[in-house]
Amino acid sequence: MRKPERHCLLRLACAAALCLLLCPRPGSALEHELIISVYQGPCADGDFDTNLSTARRVVGQALERGSHFLALPETFLSGYDTPEHMRAGARRVDDPQLAKFIAETAGHEMVVLVGLARLTDEGIYNSVLVIHRGKLLGTYDKTMLTEGDRDELKFLPGTRMPVFTAHGAAFAVIICHDSSFLHPAMIARLQGAEILFSPHYNSIGPQSVDDHRKWVRNCHVGLACQLRMVVARSNVTVTDKLGDIGYGQSFILSPQGEALAEAELFKTELITARIGPEMFDYPYVWADWKELPSQVLARLAGLLQEAAGK
Repeated sequence: MRKPERHCLLRLACAAALCLLLCPRPGSALEHELIISVYQGPCADGDFDTNLSTARRVVGQALERGSHFLALPETFLSGYDTPEHMRAGARRVDDPQLAKFIAETAGHEMVVLVGLARLTDEGIYNSVLVIHRGKLLGTYDKTMLTEGDRDELKFLPGTRMPVFTAHGAAFAVIICHDSSFLHPAMIARLQGAEILFSPHYNSIGPQSVDDHRKWVRNCHVGLACQLRMVVARSNVTVTDKLGDIGYGQSFILSPQGEALAEAELFKTELITARIGPEMFDYPYVWADWKELPSQVLARLAGLLQEAAGK
């Protein structure tokens, strides 16, 4: 991890620990049952038009299921496999085609989360657009960049962890490598998020793909249980590139860490699950952050402050 990104993450985590000390601890705020859908499938790298067409089709399928939320994979509209493809598919948020896609959501109530290589005057961000009722609610930019993100794709790191609200629920987004760390998701949880969306674009060499699959799944189970969140992962499938495998393994996890819905490996499909307020309370979960003694929280805050200053 490079120093600027490490310092940014530690500053965010320090703020989260201080929030634990000073703010009310998270309880269940979910108001009613919700339906979440997650898409798994191939991305046409560099072909914005094709990916936008796929997104429209999947939106229609999710609406037929009565979904309140739909998540699509990391940089799904743009592509990710090479710098050339990513830049060919990159767009500004005011791009006319993208603006039309956003405006179309005014015709329904579903929240759409879709990945984009987002062009700005400063550079390119690996972003997720959060769209609702014909408007862009906001964006989340990937905080924890991989070496390839930084050095090859030239993405800029995000510095914020916004929490959004819709349908009586507070929710947030992490992107791919963010899920390897507790801190981004913890910051979202401390701001009240109970649903965590985690879009990925995983294309891994065959020698390490199964270890990667196990690591990523278990990281998400840990986030779901330790933070008492519903965690919804959306991933691509890659089956046509020599030397790279995109296995998918999209899922929706309960706060117990159990799969409410899970896609088959390598299969293109839309998965859907229902969640409800009862999932966030005893006896479904067996711990609450209110139980943490103040001296533990103070020590954590102090250690994070020390680390952020190094």
